[in-house]
Amino acid sequence: MQDLFQDEFFIKMVQNPDQETIHYWERWLSKHPERRDEFELARQTVKSMQYKHRYQMPAQDYDDLFIKLRLFKKETDHELSNMYLDRHRRMRHLFLKVAAVITFFLTFLFTVYFLVPYQPDEEDSLALAMVHKEVPPGAKSTFRLSDGTVVRLNAGSKISYPAQFASHVRELSLEGEAYFEVVKDSERPFIIHTGELQTAVLGTSFNVRYLAREENIEVALVSGVVKINDAKGAELLLNPTEMAVYSRNNQILTKKNFDARLVTAWKDNILLFEKATLSDIITQLENWYGVEIEVQLNSPIVGLYSGEYIDKSLEIVLEGIGYASGFQFKIDGKQVRIQN
Repeated sequence: MQDLFQDEFFIKMVQNPDQETIHYWERWLSKHPERRDEFELARQTVKSMQYKHRYQMPAQDYDDLFIKLRLFKKETDHELSNMYLDRHRRMRHLFLKVAAVITFFLTFLFTVYFLVPYQPDEEDSLALAMVHKEVPPGAKSTFRLSDGTVVRLNAGSKISYPAQFASHVRELSLEGEAYFEVVKDSERPFIIHTGELQTAVLGTSFNVRYLAREENIEVALVSGVVKINDAKGAELLLNPTEMAVYSRNNQILTKKNFDARLVTAWKDNILLFEKATLSDIITQLENWYGVEIEVQLNSPIVGLYSGEYIDKSLEIVLEGIGYASGFQFKIDGKQVRIQN
């Protein structure tokens, strides 16, 4: 993080952002995704340094200062009334008193603004504190963010977000799949970072899928409006039933229509297959149930399978798929063997 604090271009991006600095650091993040949390913490830290809390003088200090000023005025009046007795001596003495009072004020101001350390309040501390959640294969998690937004995190996913969102923006990063029901806040856009994509909304419901093993990053909009940006500056606006698809290999951002039931069934605990290959089925079952599946087939299974299972055990699901596809299976704890 030290290199970010010493980077003048980074400081400029935080304090006086423009198109050039924003584009540069978006590209930098796309090349260093592992440093996103560090980047966000550094950005919030630099931003907090732009503000100083106003110092409020304690009541006792006001009383002491008032007494000093009254004494000074009394002594000064007395000096002036007797100045004719020894003009040069009195003037010198008066000058020293004025200089002493000025020195007192300058010392006091220096102490307040330069020596008193900045102490972030509770809201600042919460904004800097990052929360990291990871859901292992075989589990799901539903929780609320500090603004009331509901997040449903799918199996094998992880998310990072501040314990308390900042006053001007709500930002988080996601790897995996999640469904968001974002609370509307016109003054604080809700921004999700997923690899090379940035998704910005104000209040809406949508599904985000970003898996390291998959070529595409997908953002599917259920309600509201969503703006998508990639690392090269390309932009898409999505309406309900539209999905943004970003090809990580070709670095191309496109959009298409989608079936909301197919994309979001998982959040309602519905395991859904639509013309799926055996390879796709195995990948989904491993993540859904948290198991490892070994395939030992004497002859390949080339057909496609469609099916729907609501809150069913792995055994029941495999019985249905095995009957339709012509294979047998054996479950031994977290190990599964498929054969024909």
